[in-house]
Order: sequence, then C-alpha cells, then structure tokens
Amino acid sequence: MRWLLLVLILGVSHWCVGQKDSTTTIAKTTTTKTKTTETDTLARPTQRNPKRAALMSAVAPGLGQIYNKRYWKLPIVYGALGATGYFVVSNRVFFNQFKSAYAEHAALIESTGDNTLLYDNRYRLADLQSQAEAYQTQMEYAGIAFLAFYMMQIVDAAVDAHLYYFDVSEDLSLHWNPSVQTTAMTNPTTSLSLTLKF
Repeated sequence: MRWLLLVLILGVSHWCVGQKDSTTTIAKTTTTKTKTTETDTLARPTQRNPKRAALMSAVAPGLGQIYNKRYWKLPIVYGALGATGYFVVSNRVFFNQFKSAYAEHAALIESTGDNTLLYDNRYRLADLQSQAEAYQTQMEYAGIAFLAFYMMQIVDAAVDAHLYYFDVSEDLSLHWNPSVQTTAMTNPTTSLSLTLKF
C-alpha cells in the first residue's frame, strides 16, 4: 500500500507544470526580422528552470535549493529528512526486536505449556505484541513524515525557481487604516480599509 502511494505521488508530480516564464521574451522584430543582440541577452538575468530544480531535488535532496542559491534552506531540509529518517530506522529496529522476542516467547510457551512465563522477567506475550505494534505504527508515521518532507523540498525548489526574480522591492506595500462608513440607511459604523500599493 505504501509503495503504491509513493508511485502514485511520483506519477502525478510528473504531470505538474508551472506557469510559463513571462520574462523570457523574444526581441521585437524589425523590418529585417533580426533576433536579440548579444547585449540584450547579457543585460537580462539568467533564469532558473523550475523543472530542473524539481528534478535536482528529486534526485538528491537539497540540490534544487543549491541550484536556486538558497543555501540557508539546506539545514532545514537535511534536519527534517534526517530526523524523520532516524525515527524510521530506530522504530524499525525496536519493532524487529519485539517481533523476534514475541516469536521466541510464543515458541517457549508452546513447548512448556506455561502461560505465566515472562520474557526477560518483564513482558507477557500480549505485552510483546502490543509493543511491536506500537513501534510499527510509529515507524509508519515517521515514514509518511519522511515522504512528506521529501515531496515538500521538491515543491519548494520548483516554486523558488519559478519566483526567483519576483519583484519584492519597497514600492510594494499593504497599509491598513481605520475608517468610518456612512450610508443613508444606517448610522456611521467603524471599519477597516486596506490599501495595496504597487
């Protein structure tokens, strides 16, 4: 089931397409229909390709962030993937220990016929089973979290590449001010007005 979900997510992400890059333009044609000159291409900044960034992040986590020159995101990416990967592995180890202990204790009870035997002087057979199931559940949750962070860093790289040259100058601002609304039918009421300046 988990592999089917992974294959489905990767298959659907193959068809995800971002918007076309609006900054890539061909120079206006003249009567001789010449293409852009060398100075025009040098003045224009190098674009980031969202598909390339997503593919690089899918191949190696964090590579898309390096491609986008967002180095500060690398500790976040590797921290999230490392922590969830650690919990997957550690819960898998404990699950295997309790699973083998359950099989060993069940065989011992079957051979002796004594249901009162404790494994390692602490666990009954039902305790071993519940511990194994708890670690299996935690392992699966950690695996889902790992896949979620893996997909999020791919999406982050693609979106960041798409918005790499997005204008965030100080001319863009959003202001809010209190105001008074008056109508013919009601008394004046206080309200909030938002002003977006480009």
